[in-house]
Amino acid sequence: MNNLNRTCLFLSLILLLLSSCVSQRKLVYLQGDPAILKDTTSFIMRIYPGDIIAVDLYTVNPEAFPGLGITSAQRSVMTDNRSFYERGFVLDSKGDVSLPYVGDLNLSGLTIADAQDTITNRFKKYIDDPVIVVKKLSFKISVLGDVARPGLFYIPNEQITILEALAMAGDLNLYADRTDVRILRRTPAGTVEIKVDLTKKEAYIGESKFLYPEDVVYVAPSRRKAFAQVSVAAGVITSIISTIVVIATLYIRTQ
Repeated sequence: MNNLNRTCLFLSLILLLLSSCVSQRKLVYLQGDPAILKDTTSFIMRIYPGDIIAVDLYTVNPEAFPGLGITSAQRSVMTDNRSFYERGFVLDSKGDVSLPYVGDLNLSGLTIADAQDTITNRFKKYIDDPVIVVKKLSFKISVLGDVARPGLFYIPNEQITILEALAMAGDLNLYADRTDVRILRRTPAGTVEIKVDLTKKEAYIGESKFLYPEDVVYVAPSRRKAFAQVSVAAGVITSIISTIVVIATLYIRTQ
């Protein structure tokens, strides 16, 4: 093998090694002092204009309240294939919701517990001992960027953490930048951006721990990904050139 062939082979190996090298510290989540995770951040679900809520009424005579009353048969098989919009109640731009039998109520800014109390107190004017269950149906988040399965996810639970959301999206890809994750969150004062470094335990405390309805999580690709793509392409080109040189050398030697 002549010097040109050796040079081409050496360059190919170097490019391959560089493209595959990823620092272990940049892949490990939640590094740092475990004491940091002793966090008291709580999640408070509130209802706002435009939200869709489910309102279920439990009473001794549910048949008298079609549309809200939950019968014993429905309790045993709680399945409903209708869309959220079809089976829920929508708050208007002022935060008012119109419910059967009790009329309009303003629930804007209330927690789920406060909304249940408000609706229950209204029903107490008409029936004895009503039990009201309120759920927020329009709890959805978006996970975008360098993850395995980006998309829009509806959350059936009362809360979700950022790690759970990333797990739903199939986790970050190898070359995703774990130090540059961003949460876009709508607030009454406008949209805010929360920067998250998943390699530090601080990512799992404070305002970045829980996700709220309409949050958008964006995972940026790292510079290593762009370099790896270029390196792979360069490696392929170098291999082709090396092959051509070998073939040309053999051809010349046979002449």
